[in-house]
Amino acid sequence: MTTAKIVKCAIHPAIGIARVGNSPDQYFIGPEVPGILDSPAAGYKDEHGRIKRQAARFRIYGLDSAGNVVRELSMTDNDVDSISWTVHLANKKAAWYNFDLALDIPVAAELKSNLRNSYLQTPEERAKLIIDPGSRTLSAPNEQARFDTGTFQDTKVELGEIFTDSTGHLVVLGGFGHSSSPDGSDVYTFANNDGWHDDTSDGPVSARVVIDGEELEVEPAWVIVAPPDFAPGIYGVVTMYDIALEAAHSLHPVPIEVSFAKHILPIFTRFSLTQWVNEGFYREFGYKAPWDFLNPELLQHLADPSAEMRPLRQEIFEKFRHPSYEKMERDAWPPVYGDGMDVPAYNPRNWLTMTRLQYAWLEQWAQGNFISDYSETAAAPAQRLEDLPLADRPHALDEAALEWALGGAFHPGCEATWPMRILSLYSAPFRIKHAPPGKREDFGPVLTAEIALGADGPLSGGSLPGDLTRWMAVPWQTDTASCRSGYEPKINKYLPTFWPARVPNHVLSEENYKIVMNENLTMPERQDAFDTRTDWLEAFPSSTKNLNRFVEDWYKVGVIVRQDGPADTKRFPSSIHVEMGNELKTK
Repeated sequence: MTTAKIVKCAIHPAIGIARVGNSPDQYFIGPEVPGILDSPAAGYKDEHGRIKRQAARFRIYGLDSAGNVVRELSMTDNDVDSISWTVHLANKKAAWYNFDLALDIPVAAELKSNLRNSYLQTPEERAKLIIDPGSRTLSAPNEQARFDTGTFQDTKVELGEIFTDSTGHLVVLGGFGHSSSPDGSDVYTFANNDGWHDDTSDGPVSARVVIDGEELEVEPAWVIVAPPDFAPGIYGVVTMYDIALEAAHSLHPVPIEVSFAKHILPIFTRFSLTQWVNEGFYREFGYKAPWDFLNPELLQHLADPSAEMRPLRQEIFEKFRHPSYEKMERDAWPPVYGDGMDVPAYNPRNWLTMTRLQYAWLEQWAQGNFISDYSETAAAPAQRLEDLPLADRPHALDEAALEWALGGAFHPGCEATWPMRILSLYSAPFRIKHAPPGKREDFGPVLTAEIALGADGPLSGGSLPGDLTRWMAVPWQTDTASCRSGYEPKINKYLPTFWPARVPNHVLSEENYKIVMNENLTMPERQDAFDTRTDWLEAFPSSTKNLNRFVEDWYKVGVIVRQDGPADTKRFPSSIHVEMGNELKTK
């Protein structure tokens, strides 16, 4: 630890992700080390089958004049006179504009998005659509405050709580997954249900730090309270970290030497992990499938920069869709729907691409310009934040928080959506720009791309509480239950897909997993069970009636969790992701 003087501070993660859950008192801390997911010891549901909330934990690091990390600060440090945390959560969905398309893509150029609940027009009526309990401040260890004074059309809505632990870390917990309509209206569409609210939220996280009598500047953070993660341990093909990294690279370009282990392998790993939540991915990228990217033998070939392996690398690279979106590439990778998805497909953005930065890495890899640093026997990565070098911990927190959030399709998405691509959203890499109170929030009866992206638009001048999640579906359950896969079954029943890493499509059931693990059964029986995928939302066939059912019963669906594979055979992988705790299995 350096003894350099601390001259400023920074909160990390810069963007924290919390998630709603309906367990009244059980929660778990979200990921804090890249590549590591610590599953709750007793599972993601409590003993009554209710989903546990995911908490976002924030820390403060002291920096020297060169920006180097001196140490993590604690409320109990001898030289720390005081630390106070302030958090302000809000939900503005019902007072914002309809989600129709991501407004930063060409096909949205002429789009006009109406206000949600447009029949309410006076400032007083519109204000009642915003759930804003105000800010809360904590100034000592083991303090707690609730965001329980917000209302939606005079109906009380609780957005969660904050507390400090014994050393003064800040922990943010969101709402309980409660969505409703005070007038009893039914939901009727995937994203824009007038009269409805949910209890997701977002807002600024700031701190006041005084050391040895001197108040220091503190770089603030942001927290997003998102829907649950129904497939923890499965990465999105493109993550929110990838999106934020692309924005960071645009803000501060730095040369990147492509590493197979750091830049290329994660892309391929995500493709093959998705086998546990989509049958199309299982058939193409799953265990012993044509492109099983978890196969060590294949990975050894892909990590070889020699000219001998260049044809294989080039073959794979040419399968990826180009991020310029200049032409229709229906069958290219990734087989995931994009921001402009429609049926039938009419524009290249019907499908997702990797980010431009990821595509550039793949291009360098295909040419053999990369560090060959893959090893099947490499040492296990750090499991705890404390195992990392001090200097690496702040960014590790940033990365770990965002790598489990999705980076597309933004239609609208799961945790946050397309504004995360817009550079004006950020004050620095990975940091959301905070707006001063009083920033303009009324942009007229309709929102266009020109207004949204304009110099005086909603993405300029910083963000206020509730500004990131207002672009999302209201309530979140209708989008979760609507965006599935294989919308043109005559072409492919399983692909493309929307968000299987958070909202699964086809899963290995607990019943079939037990068959796979049963050494007393024949191998054909076990293999048949392993090959069988069931519809995760089989209890909710697509219909308006079932959208309304899902708003109430969302927590009863299964959660896909990692389990050990059988030890008696290599016919199956050593790690299997299984749907557990589904209370809605059809008989």
